[in-house]
Amino acid sequence: MTSMNKPGKKKFLIDMEKCTSCQLCVIACKDEHVGADYLPWTKSQPQTGHFWIDVHSMERGQIPRVKMSYLPMMCQHCDNAACVKACPEDAIKRRDDGLVWIDQEKCTGCGMCEDACPYDVIFMNQDVGVAQKCTGCAHRVDAGSLPRCAEVCPHDVILFADEDDAAFLAAAADAAIHHPEFEARPRVLWKGLPQPWIAGAVFDAASDDLLADVEVTAVDLFDDSVHTARSDAFGDFRITGLRDGRKYLLHIRGPHHEEVRSVVTCDGDQDLGTIALIPQ
Repeated sequence: MTSMNKPGKKKFLIDMEKCTSCQLCVIACKDEHVGADYLPWTKSQPQTGHFWIDVHSMERGQIPRVKMSYLPMMCQHCDNAACVKACPEDAIKRRDDGLVWIDQEKCTGCGMCEDACPYDVIFMNQDVGVAQKCTGCAHRVDAGSLPRCAEVCPHDVILFADEDDAAFLAAAADAAIHHPEFEARPRVLWKGLPQPWIAGAVFDAASDDLLADVEVTAVDLFDDSVHTARSDAFGDFRITGLRDGRKYLLHIRGPHHEEVRSVVTCDGDQDLGTIALIPQ
């Protein structure tokens, strides 16, 4: 998906559900920027210590119901960027296409932007005394190419396009912002950001057999939304897409068992362990 020749503002879309942590984006960023200046947008990236894009591993749940999620993180190119406000030299600027860059000639390396960034994606280059970060591969965008991370990803995790591109808008229809509480208005959107889940396993209290196809329902006690799941062949269930800090009324209904009810507070992922269902 590319619309680099359009004059409009650009956005990224990152689909976490597709990311396998292959690290090709990290390697490509190093290959593009280590040993190469792309002024005025940036000087060369150091070989070590900088990760203008990095893949954060997130282990979720408890054994045996564990899932790994991978979050590729780079500069969010915020419209309300704290780094821009914090810089005493006005060295951090925003291009017409929305990409945020650090003027390497004006930057004094004071570190104020590094401290101000809520996403922790600004790095100090001690060798040349300047702050550096992802530029969105501004030099490539100006040449009509995609950022290297978007170009090399084998799973189409990272998309980059004009924010008004029809295909991009369709792909980003259910996207979200990472840490909306920062109110930074980032130009990076996300699909598949981790949301709390309620997990557990069910078995028959009389026979000790694991129970498959048991319906488990969680009702949000604030807005009455309903989330459902069914146990698998091993009796495991996981209700996803819940909201942090919410209270849910849980209903567990076996085919020929007494219903189990409980109130669960989603303070992060919740594992209820193994739950016995009593035959009727």
